[in-house]
Amino acid sequence: MSSSCVMWPPISPICHKRAWQILPCCMYLLAVLFAGCARLPDYPHPTSEVHTQAPPHSPLTDWAEPLLQQHPGQAGLVLLASGTDAFLARLLLAANAHDRLDLQYYLYHQDLTGKVFTWALLQAAERGVRVRLLLDDMATRGADNELRLLNRHPNIDIRLFNPFLRDYPRDMQFLTRYGVSTRRMHNKTMIADNTLAITGGRNIGDEYFDAARNAVVFGDLDVLTLGAVVDDASTEFDRYWNSELAVPVEHVLQDADPHDQQPLNGLSQKLQSWLQSNQQHPYVQALQARAQNLAAHYEPRLFWGKAYVVADAPDKIRSRRYQSPLLGNLLTLLENAQQEVLLVSPYFVPGDEGVAFLAALVARGVKVRVLTNSLASTDVPAVHSAYKHYRAALLRAGVELYELRPDASSGRENRRWTGSSSASLHAKMLVIDQRYFYVGSMNLDPRSIRENTEMGVLFEQAQLGQEASRDLQQNLPFESYHLQLHQGEVRWQELYGDGSVQSYDSEPRASLWRRLQSWLLGVLPLEAEL
Repeated sequence: MSSSCVMWPPISPICHKRAWQILPCCMYLLAVLFAGCARLPDYPHPTSEVHTQAPPHSPLTDWAEPLLQQHPGQAGLVLLASGTDAFLARLLLAANAHDRLDLQYYLYHQDLTGKVFTWALLQAAERGVRVRLLLDDMATRGADNELRLLNRHPNIDIRLFNPFLRDYPRDMQFLTRYGVSTRRMHNKTMIADNTLAITGGRNIGDEYFDAARNAVVFGDLDVLTLGAVVDDASTEFDRYWNSELAVPVEHVLQDADPHDQQPLNGLSQKLQSWLQSNQQHPYVQALQARAQNLAAHYEPRLFWGKAYVVADAPDKIRSRRYQSPLLGNLLTLLENAQQEVLLVSPYFVPGDEGVAFLAALVARGVKVRVLTNSLASTDVPAVHSAYKHYRAALLRAGVELYELRPDASSGRENRRWTGSSSASLHAKMLVIDQRYFYVGSMNLDPRSIRENTEMGVLFEQAQLGQEASRDLQQNLPFESYHLQLHQGEVRWQELYGDGSVQSYDSEPRASLWRRLQSWLLGVLPLEAEL
């Protein structure tokens, strides 16, 4: 698929320029002052390597191969909307891998699910499985010791993408290495034996897997795939793994004795003891209750069709002129939409060009519906402060606009498309003409499109598209606010189960402090960085 030259969002949507003309000058002077102290060293780079082919016999291939033979030339896809289900799928892949596990993540927390997952990777490595773990270095603060110890295992290799200096304040590097340290690898993929892969919007952490009970919990979406699309995902992983920006952890973190296994054994024992002491944890018990084999759990839920991996190159981090093939492919499909576009993005900042793009679709008779976060449900008020400036224009253009309610999941069981959790939307999804279905890591905001690297899977399958369209149409009225214009002003409508409707003339259920945050952030010239 090729792309036109449409760029969305705009290249540099900076507002209130006059008030902030001095800010870039100050930033530049400070950057020059400190830049000499913040340059990355020339790390030695290991020999390039590529993924191995799927083993002829393993638990994963023995399950996948007969299914693929029944559907020649097609890919299989299972939707993972429930957070618990998505985490269980990752544990099943780790437990059944025979040769290799390749993992690429933006965030990897050492909370309950992070510790369980780390234990699963260690157990796989102990069985002889080669584990390649590629992490963006954005959120590894405080985890250096664990990474150093895990990397000592002979079957575990860890690399940090676009690493920060360890002997220089990390926060200062956002300034002194501005434009490099601020651009991150946002991809999320797990591949087992080059046979099955999971990709989508989830990082590794409790808030992504329905395990966080006293914090923000994300409604998210992943897909489990099998078929040739998995080999494409492995090729993309290799491209990042072999990039000069992917630095072996031993070069970033000094290790006095990398061959001493005693501290690693201590970490393993500590994790095992922690797991044993948490056997009665409600989430651990929920995992055990739902644990099944692959065939029983996923085979009845498979969709079959054509699938394509769409991804940015790692060099996007270094180039301001990079033309994203992921964005290009999606724009081409959008430009050719004939009937309906369903767009789900937790962080949605279309810019003037994006508004005009969607307006042109509506003018051609295409029904365009957008679901994003409300101010009350978003975890990033700064993004909402930029998005809110485009709501009235979108509504005037005829775009149907919905914002997730913070109690979206209350009392509802069928939430496959927006995720099973309340509080905040994190799924990234696009459905075009009930035929093309995309899920991945990319938001429709300037940061995803111009700054970070992204990845997703594009699936061509009518039944999946039709079900997504139907389920969203059924659930949106009960899970979101429907935005409308009244005398030129935005109004929010909330539909209750008894059919009654309540209307709001300001951000519903948002606290005074959050509204103040949104107003203050909306004054700052931040949109291009969001």
